[in-house]
Amino acid sequence: MKNLPLQRKLMLIIMLSCCGTLLAASVFFLAREAKGLYRAQREDLVSLAEIIGANTASALVFDDPESAQRTITPLAAKRSILAVYVLTGEGQIFARHVAPEAGNAELPLERLGPSATPDAVLAAVEQIRRGSQGSSLFSGFDCLVQPVYFDYERVGTVVIHADTAEFQKNLRWTVMVTLLFMLATVIAAYFFSARLQRMISGPLLDLLSSMKDVSASKNFAIRVAKPSDDEIGLLYDGFNEMLSEIEERNQILRQRQAHLQQLAHYDPLTRLPNRTLFYDRLAQALYQAERSRQVLSVIFIDLDHFKDINDTLGHRTGDLLLIDVASRLSSVVRSCDTVARLGGDEFTIFTQNVMNADNAAIVAGKLNALFAKPFQLGESEIYVTASIGVTLFPHDGKTVDELLMNADIAMYHAKACGKNVYKLFDKKMNEHANERVTLLSDLRLALEREEFVLHYQPKVDLLTGNVTSVEALVRWMHPRLGMLAPDKFIRLSEESGLIADLTDWVLRTACTQAKKWQEQNLGSVRVAVNLSPYHFQRQDVKEAIFSVLDATGLEPALLEIEITESALMQNDEYTCELLRELRGLGMTISVDDFGTGYSSLSYLHRFPINTLKIDRTFILNMMKSSEDQAIVTAIIAMAKSLNMQIVAEGVETVDQLEKLKDQGCHEIQGFLVSRPVTAETVEQFFTPENHLHQHGNATAGGGAAAPGAPS
Repeated sequence: MKNLPLQRKLMLIIMLSCCGTLLAASVFFLAREAKGLYRAQREDLVSLAEIIGANTASALVFDDPESAQRTITPLAAKRSILAVYVLTGEGQIFARHVAPEAGNAELPLERLGPSATPDAVLAAVEQIRRGSQGSSLFSGFDCLVQPVYFDYERVGTVVIHADTAEFQKNLRWTVMVTLLFMLATVIAAYFFSARLQRMISGPLLDLLSSMKDVSASKNFAIRVAKPSDDEIGLLYDGFNEMLSEIEERNQILRQRQAHLQQLAHYDPLTRLPNRTLFYDRLAQALYQAERSRQVLSVIFIDLDHFKDINDTLGHRTGDLLLIDVASRLSSVVRSCDTVARLGGDEFTIFTQNVMNADNAAIVAGKLNALFAKPFQLGESEIYVTASIGVTLFPHDGKTVDELLMNADIAMYHAKACGKNVYKLFDKKMNEHANERVTLLSDLRLALEREEFVLHYQPKVDLLTGNVTSVEALVRWMHPRLGMLAPDKFIRLSEESGLIADLTDWVLRTACTQAKKWQEQNLGSVRVAVNLSPYHFQRQDVKEAIFSVLDATGLEPALLEIEITESALMQNDEYTCELLRELRGLGMTISVDDFGTGYSSLSYLHRFPINTLKIDRTFILNMMKSSEDQAIVTAIIAMAKSLNMQIVAEGVETVDQLEKLKDQGCHEIQGFLVSRPVTAETVEQFFTPENHLHQHGNATAGGGAAAPGAPS
């Protein structure tokens, strides 16, 4: 039953219901009809018995059998009457009529015979009366026992045996008609149920077929027309509504998948392919280039000084610049080439079928020329340059990683050559890159191995010749390469994130040394420490400085903090508040390499600055270049107007010294006074005999190094 199809289940239910109801109705009808036929026959027999009893009562009283016989013979002439007996009260047969047809009926009184005693007759009559008249409707005859009364006194008994053939015949016809009616009804019910189940199962099967079509085609835009407004119609409406919801969800899922695909393979800012998609496309291009034996170039582009733009103009401006750069780069490449943004300010391009290195150089030159025009960002025009590295397949490498690494190495060489240029990869560059990686690995262990040392370079007051302070300059005593100057490892430390730990070490070591000089009665020598922009961005820089001062016991007035212009302009509200707090404790605040950054002179009055240090490039060229001379003069004049001290860096000749003195410069620092030297050597400058006046006389002839200074 469970596994039957829906159509058969409906047919079976309808047919069982119809047949069960019809059978019950037919049985009820047959029973009622049989009862009616039997009642009619009994009523006829009762009427006949009453007539016979009424007509034979007087004959029984007056003992006139002949009269009784004459009475019953005509009345019993009916075809259905088999026998009629009139009995006396004592049980004797008074009169009787037996039809010829009764020979096969085996009537009870006939079986007794003529010699039957009255008691036997009465017993047989009683048996007939009590045993449902001693006969069965289906045994061939029916019996009736009726008492005869005269003046309310029973005087005899009438016994009638009737043939039931007519009853059975009528009953058979009734059964036959009923069966025919049932058959006709069952046939009609079958066709009716078939029609009815199709009205129910047809729409359901159509709906099932539609569901299979939707499942097979995955087309949730299919809709089914509802056949009616009943419950089946509601089912169709629910199915259509479900399809609508699924289609809507699928649309949302497709949109999300497309968005995820976009995020997974494209840069959200510039809409250029990202690293993942670029790697995939380049891998396919390399496969095709290898099969067709073509030359392919990979170009690595890095914007120069992009961080300064972010720091001074904000990240929003930096983002707009990256979008414009992406647009310019995309405008000059072919459709078969790919421009991608790897991250930050780094872009990559691969160009197919470039033939040779000369053609790759032409492409790189065109890309470099894109940066000759300024970028219009809102109301501002910004000039940005780029360093470009180029490598070729298969000459320089055959894998994606190898080509990108070589292009990156060539780009770094372009930056080392002054930026705003392109460089083609050369194997010697790779050797240099390997040295750089090795140096970076050594740098990570240098602090643990205590390989760094501090040298100190004095600053001298031009009027008194006294040493006002010393600048702490870090050196790396490399176990294999020897003494390394800061330009060999500071940039590496900034890129690797080690600059903060290195700066903390310099600050702690310099303050410890200054405290020793104070305890040795060498005077209150102020020590200057450079804080890199990376270190100055830390929110805990103030706590770090205070922690060192507490640990070393150095007075804040003996510490000078030197920062660059770029560090000064980053988060200027926080920087201004921090510098004001440090200066309030007595520390000296200096701006190092002034004149080379992006800051406006109008900003200087906002910051609590003590000293401006003029960058060495202006000092070196001031005797040759009128422009540099004018810049130095302007800086000195501006600083005086703001009540700031001026320190000239990189002073190497007496002529430079005299010129700076004439212009009113306060202090100088450079090889004319001393190179950076050890703590023990710089202590010589704290005594009066080694002050600038004596030293100036010694160097007037040729600008030799100060006593004890390394050459």
